Amino acid sequence: MRNNFCGLIVALSFFVVSVFTLSDYGINVDEPAHFIRGQAYAEFLLTGRKTYLAKDLESSRVSAWKLPLYDGYFYMERDTGHPPLNGILAALTNRVFYEKFGIFGDLESYHLFEVFVSSLLVLLVYVFTSRHYGQFAGVIAALSISLYPLFFGESHFNIKDPVETTFYAFTLYFFYWGLEKNQGRFFLASSLFFALALGTKFNILFLIPTIFLYLVISHYPIKRISIQVWVSLIAYPVIVLTIYFLTRPYFWADPIGRFFETYQYYHEMGTGGFSDSRFLIGKWNTYPLVFVIVSTPLVILFYSLVGIISGLLGERKDRKKFSIMIFLWLTIPIVRVSLPGMSIYSGVRQIMEYIPAMAIFAGRGALAVKELLPKRIGDGFSNALILASFVPLLLTLIRLHPNENVFINSLVGGLSGAVEKRIPGAGESMGNVYLQGIWWLNENAPDDAHFGLPVGLKSNVPDQYLERGIGVGPYFSGMSRDGEYMMEKISVGQPINPNLYNFAYLERFLDPVYEVKVDGVTLLKIWQNDDAHTRSGFISEEEINYHMTIDENKDFRFDFDKPRQLTRLEIDHSSYNCELDAKGVISYSADGASGIISGDLYSLQGPYASSLRTNSHHVYFFAAEEAKWVKVSISTKNSCIARIDQVKIFGLENIKSE
Repeated sequence: MRNNFCGLIVALSFFVVSVFTLSDYGINVDEPAHFIRGQAYAEFLLTGRKTYLAKDLESSRVSAWKLPLYDGYFYMERDTGHPPLNGILAALTNRVFYEKFGIFGDLESYHLFEVFVSSLLVLLVYVFTSRHYGQFAGVIAALSISLYPLFFGESHFNIKDPVETTFYAFTLYFFYWGLEKNQGRFFLASSLFFALALGTKFNILFLIPTIFLYLVISHYPIKRISIQVWVSLIAYPVIVLTIYFLTRPYFWADPIGRFFETYQYYHEMGTGGFSDSRFLIGKWNTYPLVFVIVSTPLVILFYSLVGIISGLLGERKDRKKFSIMIFLWLTIPIVRVSLPGMSIYSGVRQIMEYIPAMAIFAGRGALAVKELLPKRIGDGFSNALILASFVPLLLTLIRLHPNENVFINSLVGGLSGAVEKRIPGAGESMGNVYLQGIWWLNENAPDDAHFGLPVGLKSNVPDQYLERGIGVGPYFSGMSRDGEYMMEKISVGQPINPNLYNFAYLERFLDPVYEVKVDGVTLLKIWQNDDAHTRSGFISEEEINYHMTIDENKDFRFDFDKPRQLTRLEIDHSSYNCELDAKGVISYSADGASGIISGDLYSLQGPYASSLRTNSHHVYFFAAEEAKWVKVSISTKNSCIARIDQVKIFGLENIKSE
């Protein structure tokens, strides 16, 4: 324990700071589904009940994610996707620290599980590093992972990736010592963490090639493996699969069939290629490596590069074997999403397993730098000098708080440079930033105000933080301009379709009333949809004259005498003896030649648009799209909307140049 004292200090500091800042962070867009499912399964596994008791839902403290509609009965029938174990564990901490004792808030109690597990990883990185390179290298490694912006930020509000990274690291740690000590108990411990990791995400399966390659490259003497170890290795998959099966009740009815459902989910999510050709070399995708480089603080990047070189080239044989394993740990997660046909999006949080390995190399690299410093300056001063090199990073994290996960280093000009270069995923907050929008609404919106999200889901917003009767829901009124607030997160590549009417209207018609910015880059906007905040020239409409033709595909085309800024299309049509639910698309052309698909005929465009639509009257809105013609293409036979009685098209009367 004495040898690990420094590591305990760093890990405990990480935990204490994380706990005291829990309320500063919002919710990851993926977390609500995990919390809801975790509560349902926790109820079932603890009590045997597939539904909640009424009294449990009426107590003074009930989690907002304990929903009677989504109970055990629901998830026993439909639970394809990521495994639920992490959600179950987070639900248990919520039941203890929020529902039972009220020590933390509802959301904070779920996140307490995440920061606790992440703190264990900080300690493990210290222990793993110090046992091979000494205490100083261990401290630097622990600092490197603690201050790694992506890890520090998302350890507060990401139910999957930091948790998976921790279980991944513990699995490898105990497996490695099982090999080194030739003792079965280490493999048994490794199997438990493998099960925890597999119950969180399937990323752990890529640890298998890491271990296999390590055994081959290091020429591990298989013959020296004891009988005890062989028994442990045989028991290993049995333990893993048993725990996985027991903690995923959905599998109980059809283990094989439902396992393949999950496999298919991961296959669909993890394949499909990468569309940005700037990052492709042949069919190989360099985006993951590029994003790792630009999202790693330069001090950690420098020390880790020195550590890789000194670890692989300058070590004695036993240490070199360890460095080889850490190098495989670092590179295989990155390589597997760089392979032809593999996909990744929104940065590299999905492969966060590389971060502990990079931190270990940073510790080795700092030790190598220390050994190069003049002996006359003394050991203490050398240590202080290297530790001081992390101070600018610490100050940067304080400045970014609570948006640490959007950090980009100066190699591409910081976050603003990454956005300017349109690097996918730059500025992606994963929903954390919505809470900062709520803070602004609580301070500035009137009592009982309403707001909505043009792209995100209501579940993305931790609405228990709302005050003074402010409510979130489907309140988008479009050109009716009823005064509601609208809020949305923004990053490179998000929203996926920025021309979606609900979002494009806000961007083109309104001036935002508030923006969350980091390094000059907007992460979130809030608009108020009223006349006062509508841009000049975007209020008055006029009816547009057109010439209608019907082509050989029976598409209706409406041509204008000059380019017009479209706002809406109204079609009066028959509703007798025809198909009301027609399928089709609406397109337009800015140049009069090539067409652009605007959306499906019956695209959801908010409650105002829905209120105008009847069985004989269809309204479709445009967000001031410039067009020389509009086309209505209907694929449904005998559709009512194809029996046109009258068409009106409207556009902006005047847009003043800005």
